[in-house]
Amino acid sequence: MRSYRAADGRCPKRLLSERSIVKKTVSARKCVLAAQVAALALLAMTPFQAKADDARIAFVPKLVGIPYFSAMQKGFEKGGAAFGAKIIYQGPTTSSVAAQAQIIQGLINRKLDAVAVAANSPTALQAQAVHAKEHGVVFASTDSQVDGDAVSLRVMQATDADIAHTLVDQLTMQIGTEGQIAFVSGGPTATNLNIWILLMKSYLASKYPKIELVSVQYAGEDISKATEITSQILSAYPKIKGFIGVNTTATPGIAQAVLQGGLSGKIAISGIDDPNTIRSYVLNGTVKSATLWNPIDLGYLTVWGIKQILDHKEIKAQNDVPGLGSVSYDAKTRTLLLGKPMVFTKENISLDF
Repeated sequence: MRSYRAADGRCPKRLLSERSIVKKTVSARKCVLAAQVAALALLAMTPFQAKADDARIAFVPKLVGIPYFSAMQKGFEKGGAAFGAKIIYQGPTTSSVAAQAQIIQGLINRKLDAVAVAANSPTALQAQAVHAKEHGVVFASTDSQVDGDAVSLRVMQATDADIAHTLVDQLTMQIGTEGQIAFVSGGPTATNLNIWILLMKSYLASKYPKIELVSVQYAGEDISKATEITSQILSAYPKIKGFIGVNTTATPGIAQAVLQGGLSGKIAISGIDDPNTIRSYVLNGTVKSATLWNPIDLGYLTVWGIKQILDHKEIKAQNDVPGLGSVSYDAKTRTLLLGKPMVFTKENISLDF
């Protein structure tokens, strides 16, 4: 091998320079390779994985300003703190399908990670669900559902049949198995309310055929309107025995009309409501029982389910949800089920939500 060393044993300056260049080139190549590896690792991550811990989830209720959806908002905030998400709460001031759709559209355009909605219509919001899917936004319905394959998750408070049957059974415990009754509901297009009405009609026909449903009226999400409608029904049907309030504003409206008419204890009332709203009517005997579930838990469960999707985690047939225990999931309908309805009486009306 030829030696390039000088007489004094040192390498020529030209060779030293070449060796330095080689060392620098190797070092540079190592840096480039490291950067390429890091870039490939980032590319391997999905968009949801990269930002899952900082997920932005919106909740759009049927309307803002009523205790029930304020309680659901608390549940969303609780879930956001527990599972790593920022919660945006925004909804219409009336139970308007058009206003709700407009708000949802705006939230999708903000490119949030997910939008959850308590629907004022099962079909009118399908276009928003499709639009969300096209833009990579997870679309979920909770409390009141949206139809269509573009909905990634549905979260139900209890089965529709359990709710409908409980409402009817709670009324028949007071009036017996015959007589005239009426329903007062909320918005005429509300998904869950209309399903419960259909199921209650079917249940009455099959189990209590001597009970006559004389009227079904809609008061929107307005307690005063529900009071006015109930007073009109009481005048039109003087032999009426009882009412079922199909949502959380109808039931206190019915109770107020019964109380104002001096009929407390004479007209039976069963209905959907939260303990804070109906408490005074239960304590004074106007309402014997109200049916609901825990809306805080419902909001919390919705966040958990959405985060499972964002984090690409499997939702199983049975899931151990922190703070809630075992929660079932129907993969065919993509539905998480909170559990059984709760019935509130004087014994447990002190519950706070």
